[in-house]
Amino acid sequence: MESLHNTMAQMMEHFNKKMMEFQTDLQKAKSEPASISSLESNFKTFQSFTISALTTLQQQVELVTQKQDHLEMHSRQKILLLHGIPESQRESVPQVVSKVIADRLEIDGFSTDQIRRCRRLGQSLKDKPRPIIVKFHDLDVRNEVWHSKTKLKSSGITMSEFLTASRHSAFMSARQHFGVKKCWTHNGFIVIITDDGSRHRVSCIAEVNKLIDSSPSVTQASPVATSSKQPAAGNSRSKRAKK
Repeated sequence: MESLHNTMAQMMEHFNKKMMEFQTDLQKAKSEPASISSLESNFKTFQSFTISALTTLQQQVELVTQKQDHLEMHSRQKILLLHGIPESQRESVPQVVSKVIADRLEIDGFSTDQIRRCRRLGQSLKDKPRPIIVKFHDLDVRNEVWHSKTKLKSSGITMSEFLTASRHSAFMSARQHFGVKKCWTHNGFIVIITDDGSRHRVSCIAEVNKLIDSSPSVTQASPVATSSKQPAAGNSRSKRAKK
């Protein structure tokens, strides 16, 4: 953050200095046409500095954003999401979750005492139970629950990590391009198996897009198709990858 503030301060100082110089040169140009070339030279120098400064500023903002996302994900490390658990009006959510974990995941001795807090997310829906967010007291217990999720197969209940919005978007884009079976999450990171069989661990959409760009389905595409890249969610890339 300090480097970001310093960059901003330096840019403002330089902008103000150059603007004063331009105003002076403009006044001279009105009476001295020969000074136009000097004004043009100063403008090009100022333009070059501005582009360079804005590029540096953008890189620093991206770095701060990544660090903030990492800290947010770290604060969610004891949290899991449970989907598909039937919902009733007067339910005790901690007891419902505790029963699912103890019975379906077969974790002996699990009780509501090991749950720090849990609740359903969003507004009540008639045709679909709301997901439940669960935060555990102990990280080891959370990991034991997470690693037992395969026992939920064919139960209608699924489990997922509580990703940040940016990581969730990256995860969805990765699954759309590489397939559900080749993408999963682990400790807040997105694990991807690319077309060549190699495994990658990423955390943002830029890293996902880099893998998509290097995949055969994209590198072998026609020049027209590759020129229409979308830097955000990668929808156009995903459409090209469908078979």
